[in-house]
Amino acid sequence: MDTRLPYWGSVICGSVAVVLLVVNVSLANANRATQLDVQQRQAAIGSVQTFSQLSQFIAQGLAEAAKNGDTQARDLLASQGLRLKSDAAKTTAPSPAAKK
Repeated sequence: MDTRLPYWGSVICGSVAVVLLVVNVSLANANRATQLDVQQRQAAIGSVQTFSQLSQFIAQGLAEAAKNGDTQARDLLASQGLRLKSDAAKTTAPSPAAKK
């Protein structure tokens, strides 16, 4: 009777250790997959920020060209729904005949 208790105690502890090992390995794999997903999303966010800055510089360059009299640039901006401040002031300013 004395030998059964330590035997079954060690069997139970060994079984719990194996189960904990399997759980640990599965959690480590899940963590690695999550880290890879986060890294990919961070890379995508970084590239979006770069393209956003590039788009802003292109729009500013087109606006400067349109202000300097480039009608193609002005038409391109207008086709995308963008108006220069000078264009907006011209279209919203009342005509002199309307004041009378």
